[in-house]
Amino acid sequence: MWSKLVQMLQDPSYKRLGVALIVSVVLHAFLLGKLDLKLPSLKKEMHLIEARIQMPKAVVKQVKAPKQEEVVAPKPDPVESQKPATKPKKTVLQPEEPVATVEPSATVSDIAPPVEPALEPTVQPENIEPEMSLAERQQAARLLAKEQPIDAGLAINENAYQYVETYFDVSTKIDGSAEGKATITYNLGDNNHYQLNWLTQASGFAALLLPDLLQTSEGALTKTGLQPTSYLYQFGNKVDKTRTASFDWQNKKLTMQTSKATQTEDLPEGAQDLLSFMYQFMYVAPLQAMQIHIATGKKLANYDYSFEGEENINTSFGELKTIHIRHSGNDDDEKTELWLAIDYQYVPVKIRKIEKNGKVVEMVATRINTNRPTQNK
Repeated sequence: MWSKLVQMLQDPSYKRLGVALIVSVVLHAFLLGKLDLKLPSLKKEMHLIEARIQMPKAVVKQVKAPKQEEVVAPKPDPVESQKPATKPKKTVLQPEEPVATVEPSATVSDIAPPVEPALEPTVQPENIEPEMSLAERQQAARLLAKEQPIDAGLAINENAYQYVETYFDVSTKIDGSAEGKATITYNLGDNNHYQLNWLTQASGFAALLLPDLLQTSEGALTKTGLQPTSYLYQFGNKVDKTRTASFDWQNKKLTMQTSKATQTEDLPEGAQDLLSFMYQFMYVAPLQAMQIHIATGKKLANYDYSFEGEENINTSFGELKTIHIRHSGNDDDEKTELWLAIDYQYVPVKIRKIEKNGKVVEMVATRINTNRPTQNK
């Protein structure tokens, strides 16, 4: 029987019959509700993904403290050996607290800001004096002024030149070529009487057309500097270009005269004329008194000069360190700029005047002589 059954199973026809019977039984069971098959659902569903960002925490490691060191106090001085001996005390350095180190994985917010080291003071080399600044020079001048005897009849700078002769090239353009020559001479004579002469002369063909310009100032040297008594401005022989100023210091009156009018005004202390104020800086250094009453022969005005800085200018006898000051004034005034030589007691070595009509006259020194000629002694 088993052999027949095995033969039937091996027969393909019987195999197909068996498979058909099994499928039939399964289908009938499913239709009658006896078999419950659950197939996977193919419907798409939304899935929620939740993510959190967490900053890594700082990893702190303990650094091993340095080994304790023992420091023994130095032996007592031989001079102190006569005092009762005392046992030397041993000073033990306390171990430092563990230092926290931060791994590279720590965030910036977890790290304390570094402490900047204190800057060490700069050590200046010994026996080297830095170059004096302008403010220091002015302070030195003020200290020198306090040391002068008030009733000695001397000015602030008692070592000022007694004779200065300066030669200039003259141009009618800023930094232009020379078109003329000028000479300013300061001479301090007996009884502290000073005299200033300014002579400007055109060169070449211009000398045939332009007359000489002459300015003079005379007065006395007092404990406050130059004190003019008379001033003259003369352009050739033209009467309408001539003006004068007379200073009456006893009665405090100033008289100015032109071809058109004569006027008298109250004379303020320290007033100067257009020529004397330039050489007053030999006695009262610039920046100490930058507001100056100046008489021009036409009017008396308070001129306010401003400090433009220290400048080096090139001359035919070398480079000069100067202090540059400027008077701007009103629109109807002429503008005046001065370059005062620091190494020549603030004598003017460059002068620039811009008249109200825009005409420029610039003078640059070509030579300075401080030795009085023999014939004038």
